[in-house]
Amino acid sequence: MLCQTCSAYNGDEREYCYRCQNKLLVLSGVNAFEEDDIEDYEEEGELSLDEHLLERVSALEEIVKRSAETLRSVVDAVQKHERAIFVNQTGLLSVKELLEKKNVVSADELVELWESKMGEQMLALEKKQRFTERKDRIMSLFRGEKRDRFLQFLADAEAAIDAFDPDRGIKALEEAFKLDRDNYELSFFLGEMFFNDGDLDRAKHYLERTLEVQPDHFDAAVFYGVLLHERQDLKGAERWLRRAIQISQESFLPYFSLGAIYARKGKLLRAQKFLEKAIQLEAIPQAYYLLGTIFYDKGQLERAIRSFQAALKLDPEYEEAIYHLGLCYLDRNWNRKAIDCFQEALELNPNKIEYQQAVKIYDGISGHVPLEGPAAAEFSEAELLVTQGNYSEALDHYRRASQADPENVNILMPYALLCSHLDQNGEAIAAARRVLHQKPTEVVAAAAYTTLVEALRAEGNFKEANRALEEMLREYTSNYAKSIAYYEKAYNLAEMEENLDEALESAQLALRYSPKELKQFPLAALGWVYFKRKDFGNAVDFLAKSAELGPTATNLMHLGMALLESGQKDRARAVFRRAKSFKTKGAGLEEKILEQVRSTTKLIDRLHARRRRAPKNS
Repeated sequence: MLCQTCSAYNGDEREYCYRCQNKLLVLSGVNAFEEDDIEDYEEEGELSLDEHLLERVSALEEIVKRSAETLRSVVDAVQKHERAIFVNQTGLLSVKELLEKKNVVSADELVELWESKMGEQMLALEKKQRFTERKDRIMSLFRGEKRDRFLQFLADAEAAIDAFDPDRGIKALEEAFKLDRDNYELSFFLGEMFFNDGDLDRAKHYLERTLEVQPDHFDAAVFYGVLLHERQDLKGAERWLRRAIQISQESFLPYFSLGAIYARKGKLLRAQKFLEKAIQLEAIPQAYYLLGTIFYDKGQLERAIRSFQAALKLDPEYEEAIYHLGLCYLDRNWNRKAIDCFQEALELNPNKIEYQQAVKIYDGISGHVPLEGPAAAEFSEAELLVTQGNYSEALDHYRRASQADPENVNILMPYALLCSHLDQNGEAIAAARRVLHQKPTEVVAAAAYTTLVEALRAEGNFKEANRALEEMLREYTSNYAKSIAYYEKAYNLAEMEENLDEALESAQLALRYSPKELKQFPLAALGWVYFKRKDFGNAVDFLAKSAELGPTATNLMHLGMALLESGQKDRARAVFRRAKSFKTKGAGLEEKILEQVRSTTKLIDRLHARRRRAPKNS
């Protein structure tokens, strides 16, 4: 071979040039020359083979040199960025530590908010990428008269999206759409963005316009079908999803959505067909879970078990799949496996309130001044978004309202409840503690303490939760407060399994102090403590009494487990199936407490109204 540096000829076995000692560069992909070809080549007066190869090698050497220089500059830039990030992170940690020392913020509150903002930035970045992908197609489709103005709106939108202000960018795109209502790429982009943000009404408008102009738009047909499915228009959803499959048969979503529709309609064979096709295209846990429920309803337990296990392999914390797998094991007489599944499902489904039934309750609480200014506007917008089910955006408005009026429990309580509902536990803890710092009335304090304890329990911090309950017992001494504190304490101690005697004592005290309307909760706590103590007879008795007074998903699950352990399999199966129907309903003690807050609110409203009327009557 030829040396790429000095052109000396070296044997094929050599690694370094015998003349200059540089490492030899082996070239591949070049056809070998026959001797006759070389002679002909030289006879034609062209460059010799040695010169020709040397020229090519020199060019490659120059390319390698430039690549090495570029790589070195990239490495230098990355190292500079690493140093800058390190410096910035050190500064932020210093500010965080200083704020914590001055009790301005808590570590959990800062971390939760930081993570939330990171999520928002990631969503904004995703919108930016989607817009960049679509921008050229949107521009090329313009057929209106005011092209310059249209392009200016696109430029404004791009600038806003680049600045991580997607809301302003979307508004600019909506203005651009008014100039060209036939631009189906623009209308689809807007429909997709609104759909992803949960604003289904606006998404529906833009998707319908897309399909009017371009009936074969696959993505629009899929999104529109899924949207109609969300709006319970199963017939319309079926029509558009089938249309999407006609346009393209290689997408997962229309098959999965059609499978869900047919399962809801009870057409199990058809649902199975579409779900199996969906899984072939893309294996996701939701598809396996839905397929498993179909096999379970058809009595095909082996196939159901395999489907649920496949779902859990992809998502080990899929609570619904764990629960149904437990039902399958129960039907196969694998009682120990069934109990393990139900226990795991219960741990993944904490006893939280149903938020949308609990946030409209705080006007007129004693000592409250009516909301005014920015806080009122933000709070009203948050409540509106909650009623629409747009919880993530509602949380942002609650945050801003709490910043504008940081001591108002009317804002802080629904803010804390929504944080807990969305598993933003650190933020829920901070908000609940801010409520308690205001020394509120007893019923509001009870709601704050239960939210605080639930969030701490969800974080696995049972000891801190119990310290909060001890504080509650010191601060509030009525039977009502004692009942709630002892109930929560008994439940925590039972879950910790460290001091079951104290857990039993706490549950008995909760029952002693409990008002009639809350009796089922200490009874449930007693039953659960007895279950942990392996006294399954007493566990069944107390849990059954609790379920009679007020069944919840939690106490029914506990009762089913106690029945199963005591050998009452058939009764256990019926209870587990009944528990399933409570999964989407309100969640027990917290909801009862909030009913108390609601009734207190109404009473205070009436008192305020009487006071306003009193001077006139006198």
